[in-house]
Amino acid sequence: MRKSLGLTIVNLMDPGSETIKRYGVLNEANGEIPHPTALVVDKQGMVVFVRIDEDYRKRPSNEELLQELRQLQIKK
Repeated sequence: MRKSLGLTIVNLMDPGSETIKRYGVLNEANGEIPHPTALVVDKQGMVVFVRIDEDYRKRPSNEELLQELRQLQIKK
């Protein structure tokens, strides 16, 4: 899917959990683990979609994320 849509996916390494603390997604009940978070960032670096789930079993569906990515294509 990534190749067919021409997407770049970045994984964040966060030793010391400084970034997750700054963004307010630290799950303090489980130590240094963040709440599951999905972000879509446009080419200008603006966050255009954010979803934070406190329940680690809940995540946005592929369809939900694809809809947000398609919105970026419309805004070009």
